[in-house]
Amino acid sequence: MKKVIVQFSTINALMAGLFDGVFGVEEAKKHGDFGLGCSHALAGEVIIDKDFLEADGDKAVKVMGNDELLPFVQITTFQPDKVVDITAVSKNNLYTHLAQYLPLNNVFVAVKISGCFDKLKIRRPFAQQKPYPSVVKVFEQQVVDTVENVSGTLIGFWTPEFFKEVSVAGFHLHFIDTTRKLGGHVIDFMASKAKLAFERKQSLEIVLPENEEYLHKNLKMDDLNNVIKQVEN
Repeated sequence: MKKVIVQFSTINALMAGLFDGVFGVEEAKKHGDFGLGCSHALAGEVIIDKDFLEADGDKAVKVMGNDELLPFVQITTFQPDKVVDITAVSKNNLYTHLAQYLPLNNVFVAVKISGCFDKLKIRRPFAQQKPYPSVVKVFEQQVVDTVENVSGTLIGFWTPEFFKEVSVAGFHLHFIDTTRKLGGHVIDFMASKAKLAFERKQSLEIVLPENEEYLHKNLKMDDLNNVIKQVEN
């Protein structure tokens, strides 16, 4: 199996305001069944766990249809290199846990963490209307939930720092609970016990948008890294 992550668009394009969905769910499905992204007009956070699940600011989690569109998505097949039991894991120490098993500074890693989370902080945006506001303004108005003792799964990727203008450097994780009623982008988490599954990925394949807006958009952002940190955290 080819160990590749397929990424549709880039994080700097999303941060620059290209929120229109231009990639179909049906097309993305050809490349795997594990990953994350966001839906058209930043209406919701997307969790790819076999199905494409959308968690938005004012509705329950729903399964996306094949004809729905995405502005950004990362997807792969997931066949773990290893599955281990871990204790006292949080977003702050996840790097330390994972680094026990593989050198990860120079590779991509698909990550899945399952269990009952003592504390979980997630966010979900609301759909935007054109002309779109800045991405920072969008996430100033997001729904942020802090929940306790919730069972579910974190799905996402570790990206090396030197790819920070292509994807989200470090850990980028989305959550879906076992009932598929609660999901979103993970701001923080803690779990006393959990299962950590991971797979090293040796390749990143990028599919760029072909629409006129992308082709003519100035994607240079002097403060890109600060914007990503604001939005992600």
